[in-house]
Parts: sequence; structure tokens; C-alpha cells
Amino acid sequence: NKYAGLAQDAVTQLGVDGIYMDQACSSLACFDPTHGHPLGGGSYWMNGFRLLPADIRARCDGSRKVVLAGEGCGETWLPYLDVMLSLQVSMERYAAPGAWEPIPFFHAVYHGYGVFYGNYSSLAMPPYDDLWPPEFAPKEPLKTLDRKYAGQFRLEQARAFVWGQQPTIANFREPQFEECAEEIAYVLRLVKLRYGARKYLLYGTMLSTFENTGIPALEVSGDPTDFSRLSIYAGQQEAIKEFQKKVPAVLASAWQAPDGDVAIVLVNVTDKPQSFTLTLDRVRYAIAEGCAITVRSADGKQVLGPATGNPVKLQVDLGPKD
Repeated sequence: NKYAGLAQDAVTQLGVDGIYMDQACSSLACFDPTHGHPLGGGSYWMNGFRLLPADIRARCDGSRKVVLAGEGCGETWLPYLDVMLSLQVSMERYAAPGAWEPIPFFHAVYHGYGVFYGNYSSLAMPPYDDLWPPEFAPKEPLKTLDRKYAGQFRLEQARAFVWGQQPTIANFREPQFEECAEEIAYVLRLVKLRYGARKYLLYGTMLSTFENTGIPALEVSGDPTDFSRLSIYAGQQEAIKEFQKKVPAVLASAWQAPDGDVAIVLVNVTDKPQSFTLTLDRVRYAIAEGCAITVRSADGKQVLGPATGNPVKLQVDLGPKD
């Protein structure tokens, strides 16, 4: 009742469009005998949560439609939330190196049932709250990060783009337009391109789950990339502040729009040109006979002609950060 009342005030009095429900997609087994529910797992957590968003929407009904967002992704929350936070695209900022490699598994299965967003992708040092322990405070909060981490920033933005995720940038500050002009231009190109390709990347279905590089026939290796292990606010006490690892030079995915059109999405995360042959099986990628091939970039569209042969082979030439 307290939470729903606060949400109602925010929507009806402050005029907000949505509520971010922190930890909404987290569920842990509870063995506290004083809580009055069966010990361990069970359905009580979700039964309780189901009542909360229903109460919020009922309280706000008639004033304005409220969008409810949760932290993380979870199958059981899909009927109750509109948006889900998915920070794994920038997991290097908070996870120990070498233990995990993010893949778009949830997106591939459930992309049609919710909007996924979120990214720790930042061009600045983390901010600092005066109530936090002073020993973990950065020397210069929100100072622009070293440009050597630009490759990490591009990778994070590219992952979100090719996985059909809503673009997000953390800790944006106006001076970054000048101090990080190339990185901001990179983000803006991706946003423009996504906006023009919403029928695939927002409303479409991912045709397949891929290896790191995306399309199986695409093998473009990259150089070691510098990573900053600093999230937007947490993790300041860990000893490892930076590390290197090799990442694919080009990320890729395949999408089918509701009208049947298919898009192969490619992003060069490096500052070097990349050229390769793209080999596409007609059945796997739902490429119809007689369809036309169109190249779409942030600068516009170019029709190449009909897709011929099986597999369809395309010569791809991507410019730096293209």
C-alpha cells in the first residue's frame, strides 16, 4: 500500500510517465519463519508482486497510463512489467574478468514481450554520494574517462544495438559533446539507425542466437581492448580497476520484422575498416526468392539488387566505427 501510494502520487501529482521498480525482477528463497509464508521458494513472491503493479495501474487509471520498469530480466515478470533493465551489455564494468561472456539469450526468446533497456556505458568516472563511505570515493567524480576506454564504450553500445535493446548512456554530461565527440557521434549514429529500423529492432523477432561474432559465417577477430572496471556508482572497492581482453571486431545479428522483411545487423566496434564476405543460408535467415537487398546506414539507404544463390553471399565493407 505504501509503495502503490507513492507511485500514485508520482504519476498523478508529479506527472511522471513511468516508475522504475528497483529489484523487481529479483527473487530469493526466504527461510525466515516470522514472515508468515511457507519457508523456501514457492509462489508467494510473485503472487505479492502481481498485486503491486495491478494496484498501481488501478490507482492511476483515468489520469494517465503508467509505464512500469523492473531491474533485470525475468520470465515471471513479463505479464506485469513493460520495460526490463538489462545491464549485461556492459558487464565488464561490474563483473570479474574471464568469468562470464554475455549472450542475448533472453532477448532471443522474449524480445516480443517487453522492451529491454539499460547500460552502464559511461564516458565519465562514477558519481559519488556524500553518504557513501569516503574511502570508496573517486578522486574526481564525473571526470571524463581516459580515451583509451573508447573501444569498451563502442562495444557496449553495439551490443545493445545488435541485440535489439533500447539505447542508453550513463552519466552523460554536456562537456562530453566536445571532450568525447567521436563516442557521442557513434551513439547518435546508432540511435538514428535504430529509429529507422524499429520494425526489426523494436518490433521484430531475433532469427537465431549466435556465437560472439554474430553470424556463424562471419569471423572477424579484433585486437585486445582496454576495459574500465568501474560501474556507474558501485564496485569502487574492488582491486581490479582495468583489464584487457579480445573482443570481436564486428557484432552481428539477424531479425525478422512482422511484415516478413529480414535485416542482418552489423556494427564495426573498431576504429579500423573491416571487410569480409557474409554467407547467409536462405532457410535459416528466411530470405525469400526474388527479394531485394538494401543497405541501410545512418546516412540513408542504397538498393543493391536481388538476393541470388543459396547461400546468399555478400561482400561487406565497413568503415571505422561503421
